[in-house]
Amino acid sequence: MSNPTPSAAPALPRVTVLLATHNGARWIDEQLDTILGQENVDVRIVALDDASTDDTVALLRARAGTDDRVSIITEPTAAGGAAANFYRLLRRVDFSDAGLVAFADQDDIWLPGKLSRHAALVSAGADGVSSDVTAFSENGPRRLVRKSYPQREFDYLLESPGPGCTFLMSNRLATLAQQQLADPESPASRADFHDWLLYVLCRARGWSWVIDTVPTVDYRQHGSNAMGANLGASSARRRLSLIRNRWHRGEATVLTRAGLAVASAETRPGLERMLDLFERTGPASRLALLGRAGQLRRRARDRAIIGALVALGIW
Repeated sequence: MSNPTPSAAPALPRVTVLLATHNGARWIDEQLDTILGQENVDVRIVALDDASTDDTVALLRARAGTDDRVSIITEPTAAGGAAANFYRLLRRVDFSDAGLVAFADQDDIWLPGKLSRHAALVSAGADGVSSDVTAFSENGPRRLVRKSYPQREFDYLLESPGPGCTFLMSNRLATLAQQQLADPESPASRADFHDWLLYVLCRARGWSWVIDTVPTVDYRQHGSNAMGANLGASSARRRLSLIRNRWHRGEATVLTRAGLAVASAETRPGLERMLDLFERTGPASRLALLGRAGQLRRRARDRAIIGALVALGIW
């Protein structure tokens, strides 16, 4: 009696990690190790450096020379910031064989099961996944940064779902972002934060985004962070300054327009109403916006704050 032919093992989820770097030589090897060491996924890294003046590029080239899962693309000019560099990656990478798509910073530590855990959530129906993180510094305490408060109808217009370094996205979401960034008529390229933009595109399209309650990244805090964990009094003062000078409302307006460019039939009426309220400043529109303050942020405290700021005419 012949032995049955063993069935082939199921293919591991393929994940393409978009890594944006700038003067990260101090941390890049550790970050690469924690990405390439991810369990139960077929991972590759595509890196794009933004005019580093340290050894970042040399370290990336050394790793690419010994590990064919790492590749580097180049640009002749500086992007001028993390979001701009991620936008260049989104524009240039061929997603036809990319599988799922993740963002990575140069200086964090990914926990071993991050990608496999989040790939399972995408497989279950999500198009975007992010998570809580644990913020840490070289000599400071470790602190949970919670982003996984329950989502609200329009929270995506006023906040991101967590640090972009936690993101895992379906191929169709990454492709949608690529199409919008390539379209000169789309407002997408004017968004100041790539992570917030991807959340808007996903939710406005009517697709599902999951914010995982389990921290999957040790989120390094240091003086060169583009944004950081937004902890402490100094971060609160900075956010209030952005609100007072109308940057936050202006950014919400840009992102609402970006959302409308991809909106589903179900989300479009609500987005059109929110855009109208964001663009008007009179008492009637302020009162109407105040009535929707409970849908604009996930955390209860933040909803109360934004309501107060709207009522006072500061936001």
